[in-house]
Amino acid sequence: MKRALLTIDNGVIGSISPDMRLSVLADRFMNEKRERRSVGTVQTYQVAVDAHIKPDIGDLAIREATPERLGHFISLVAQDHGHGAAKNTRSVLSGMMALAVRNGAILHNPVAEIERIEKHGRPGSVAIPVSELGAFLDAIEHDEILKRRGYVDLFRFIAGTGWRMGEACGLKWSAIDFEHGSITMCRIAKYVNGKGAVIQEFGKTHTSTRTIQAPTSVMTMLSQRKESQPENELDLVFPSSLGGVLDPNNAERALKQRRDDLGFPGVTSHSLRKCVATILDEHGLSARAIADYLGHSNPSMTQDVYMQRNLDSSTAASTLQQSLASLIK
Repeated sequence: MKRALLTIDNGVIGSISPDMRLSVLADRFMNEKRERRSVGTVQTYQVAVDAHIKPDIGDLAIREATPERLGHFISLVAQDHGHGAAKNTRSVLSGMMALAVRNGAILHNPVAEIERIEKHGRPGSVAIPVSELGAFLDAIEHDEILKRRGYVDLFRFIAGTGWRMGEACGLKWSAIDFEHGSITMCRIAKYVNGKGAVIQEFGKTHTSTRTIQAPTSVMTMLSQRKESQPENELDLVFPSSLGGVLDPNNAERALKQRRDDLGFPGVTSHSLRKCVATILDEHGLSARAIADYLGHSNPSMTQDVYMQRNLDSSTAASTLQQSLASLIK
């Protein structure tokens, strides 16, 4: 098979051939990703490379990386380290083999032929029933610990907009248009090893960046918060207690610590996001409209191509406001 050339970061020209070891291919893949991915994503990929790929299959040649071998390897990762580790490892392997395909070392990506690993055990976050959302909001409003730690408005915001925790923690006042009742999501907060909580100037996916019309109650809460909250150098709506970036993990942990006492065991911020989706679905909004409002990338290709985006943002806001008003006494 024809050998392919690849220019790597230090300017040295190297070749990718069917005989290249997966450990070397992994390094080439990571060099490429460092230029295109966020620090957090690169760190996640590197864990899969260092903890699983190199130790277990690093000596395999590209031509030896058959679907059968890779599938067995990923199954063992899932068995020994869990679904998340297996999913991340599969993603990295797929990217590595795609790099090999692009450079002529193999004709097809073997990872594409591997069955996906099914997740067993406890399910993910379950939406708070719409009928219980008001009780949840009332519970956090009266929880002295959450109030003292400054998390009540954060969870009220997520319950009213369906934003991801990282999106809410990354929100700046400059992204809020009080005159028109709209909020723009264009950055997120996230934890990075060695740096702590930082602001990433783009969202989780390419569809995360969006401008929504927010429910009136959310805008009222934000207006009151702006008047009472001390300014911070980063212009953050929900800063940490010291005025810096709030680590989304800390906010999630605070809810986890209080949820049993609140009477909502198992609830997470994602439960609130799912509840917002449920409200919009029950009121007849299309899957495309809900996906646009939540910044989700997953309705079908037909919906992505043939439906205009953001047309129902005001309808979504009105729907949420009606529901919130009826639930909160």
